[in-house]
Amino acid sequence: MKTKSRREFLIAAGAVLPVAATAALASESVQNKSAFIPCPRATGGPNASHFPRTVVQDQQRHKAWFYQDLIRGKLVLISFTSVWGEKHYPVLDHLVEVQKMLKDRLEKDVFMYTFTTDPRRDGPDELKRLAEAHGARWRFFSGESDAVTEVLTAFNVRGRINALTWVGNEQTGRWIRRPSRQRPLEIVELVARLSTGDAYKPFLVDRHSIYRQPV
Repeated sequence: MKTKSRREFLIAAGAVLPVAATAALASESVQNKSAFIPCPRATGGPNASHFPRTVVQDQQRHKAWFYQDLIRGKLVLISFTSVWGEKHYPVLDHLVEVQKMLKDRLEKDVFMYTFTTDPRRDGPDELKRLAEAHGARWRFFSGESDAVTEVLTAFNVRGRINALTWVGNEQTGRWIRRPSRQRPLEIVELVARLSTGDAYKPFLVDRHSIYRQPV
């Protein structure tokens, strides 16, 4: 199967924006690498070559390979924020509403991850407090600064504030990005559209009934 470069991945994800229809824990440590040496790419999935082969750490101090453990073969929602960012452009309250709408699908066949945009300041303890303060039950990730920077670069994230959430199915290779502060129902509908089998649904509600104004 042909793999996508990082540029092709970002262009493909951007192109579908207007379209409605669209293990173990790691025991190895990340070696320090020169900034002039490209990070090894992941393998084993339709978009694997776009993603770095690197280790990250969640708020419970559990380590995982970014692509192999967290992304490959899964339906995921990936968002980006920081302790500082939540004070200036909060997104977590919107994502908590998404969490509520996913109900029992969360952590069974849909996985939510938030990556800090400020790995030098946000460690596991800071992210744990941030998640608990908002009632977020999904995994928040930091790690070695270089490793997290590789992940952020893969999603074209720059700066400590990022307003996008990515929804991706790495069984089918389809990814879509949306504003993190978009209506939670619309983000959950993206999850339903990118699902497969019985979980696939083009729409979750009758849009005419939602947007019809009372007489």
